[in-house]
Amino acid sequence: MDAFVFLRVRPGRVEEVVVDLLASSRVRHAVAVVGDWDVLVATSGADLQALATDVLRTIHRIEGVERTLTAPVIPADVLGLPAGGIGLGLGATLPMQRTGDACFVRIRTATGATTKVFEALAAMEEIAGVAAVAGDDDLLAEVPYGWEEGARVILEQIRAVEGIRSTSTLIAIPSVEPEEEDRDQFSAWS
Repeated sequence: MDAFVFLRVRPGRVEEVVVDLLASSRVRHAVAVVGDWDVLVATSGADLQALATDVLRTIHRIEGVERTLTAPVIPADVLGLPAGGIGLGLGATLPMQRTGDACFVRIRTATGATTKVFEALAAMEEIAGVAAVAGDDDLLAEVPYGWEEGARVILEQIRAVEGIRSTSTLIAIPSVEPEEEDRDQFSAWS
């Protein structure tokens, strides 16, 4: 079972939290984001109980993590899609399978429209991944571009899909190089 975990992190700790998450064998991918959350994590487990345990024992114990929201991926058959076809969380359709520039679009759909919206997004060339999720949103889609190009895709293509009620976007932050430490007069001598 796959899930996405949204994290709110204490100011000044985001970089360290992402490094700690990426070092965990329980985390498939983690990225700092700009938006209403600070970090987005992709994780998986044998079942919902295993995922919940991992979130509590791994993510919650990282210094600086203040709040989490776990959004389990909904299986394809629940939405009436064939498990072997385009799927929710199957193969390359799952968001966060790649690194680099990305906009993660959290989507709320109209009642009864989730499957049709999912299928429309999965068919778009500009979408790197899409998953139906439980929680505050109905879908999570990955647009594999930086903000300037991603905004066009979101406004012109995603928002044009019939059945989308609202969207909210998290923008991946490229890796930030560590700050150079101040050097005292003697450190230059070595």
